[in-house]
Amino acid sequence: MTFYSYDYLKGGQTNWGIAKIAVISLLALAFLVFLVKYSRNKWDIKYKDLSIILGTLLLLAVAIQYSDFTNLRTASVQSGQLTVVIEKSAKKLGVKPETIAINDTSRNNDMLIKTPKGYYSLVFNGSGSEFLLVRANVYQPDITVKGK
Repeated sequence: MTFYSYDYLKGGQTNWGIAKIAVISLLALAFLVFLVKYSRNKWDIKYKDLSIILGTLLLLAVAIQYSDFTNLRTASVQSGQLTVVIEKSAKKLGVKPETIAINDTSRNNDMLIKTPKGYYSLVFNGSGSEFLLVRANVYQPDITVKGK
């Protein structure tokens, strides 16, 4: 079973943003270079073809980046909700939030938290605004914690 630490949820799960922006920037620069070369040499078709290919790749890369950005924003909102749950759980149990790990990155009713005091199940109310901590017995736990 995989648990995610408080620091992992607060810090975000991805570091690929800068690399993706660099690739898009390089594609845009190459596209502009070939477009300028084609406009100077109207009879040289290879620059037109390369411009079309790079323009298509650039549109594809921007579409992928937008999709990833939307997914990252959703994951960020969910991680923010989970960090609040961890902070409230830590306050109720009297431990530091950094010592708690949770077994999912999106909030649902079948969640477990791992604390120094043991394992607890989270049961949310209908609106999801409050939750109940119920002590849980985990049989032969095979636990890995990401973020420590």
